[in-house]
Amino acid sequence: MSGESRFRFDRATDALRTLFRLAVELVRFRPDVCHVNTPYGWAFLRDGLAVWMASLAGAKTTIHPRGGDFPEFVEGARGPLRRFVEATLRRADVCIALTRPNERLMGEIAGDDHVRYVPNFIQLRDLGPLPDRAARGDAPVNVLFVGWMLEAKGVRELLEAARALPEARFTLIGAEDPEFLASVSGDLTELAGHVKRILPRPREEVLALYGEADIFVLPTWREGFPNVVLEAMGAGLPVVATPVGAIPEAVRDGEEGFLVPVQDAAALTEALRRLIDDRELRLAMGRRSRERAENVFSIDTVTAQLESVYRSLIA
Repeated sequence: MSGESRFRFDRATDALRTLFRLAVELVRFRPDVCHVNTPYGWAFLRDGLAVWMASLAGAKTTIHPRGGDFPEFVEGARGPLRRFVEATLRRADVCIALTRPNERLMGEIAGDDHVRYVPNFIQLRDLGPLPDRAARGDAPVNVLFVGWMLEAKGVRELLEAARALPEARFTLIGAEDPEFLASVSGDLTELAGHVKRILPRPREEVLALYGEADIFVLPTWREGFPNVVLEAMGAGLPVVATPVGAIPEAVRDGEEGFLVPVQDAAALTEALRRLIDDRELRLAMGRRSRERAENVFSIDTVTAQLESVYRSLIA
């Protein structure tokens, strides 16, 4: 993360405007709690200053890094930036961790009693009613991938799996990296009979694809807390993914799907084959996915957790 974030003067100017507006609102509203989301990188300077300003104005503060690679960012920060990050985490009344690795790191810096784990969430109603997948009979199994067409998303391994599983139908939707796409164009042409490549579509059309699918796959090499996995679970799909980032916090291996090693096309193929060949297993894992999405990752569940954090600050 830190290697991808670059200081820019135009963003610095925008940050100063944002902090000025924050100062005005702190004086105007005198809030009890100020919740600061941060994408970190250089933005942490702005967002950390927001925490300090709100705290000095008398508000209780939370800081909420919105990514799964926050530990990598902190590890890569050097000198004054590292000291500022750590001081800000200690200054905040509560550090909200999106993932368990984030939680552990924040606990080491600020103390476990200042950290709360709150995962990503989805709005289940956006996914519409669940389809009756059991009624699809002997129709070909549809496997869905949603994400960037990139080497690091495991697309090459997915195409290898698709080559070994011609009885299934594969749909890949998402933005493309032209250089990578050129490197797999021959594979896409060869597999065109059962692999469909779709360019980005409006969100409602992407959500509809979950309803048409039977399995969701994301063989990514690295990840934060991907909402596409939560959306697939909310749509009642079994998930085949890699155990990176916060994916293992969402998908329990053997329960809601299968977790396979990174860059292991053979393991990916085998996991997909098990679900393609066993309809009852596929449906059972899909039901558990939906249940877990409702009980752990629905917007109602997560907002209740956030409300509990806020109430604890003003009790």
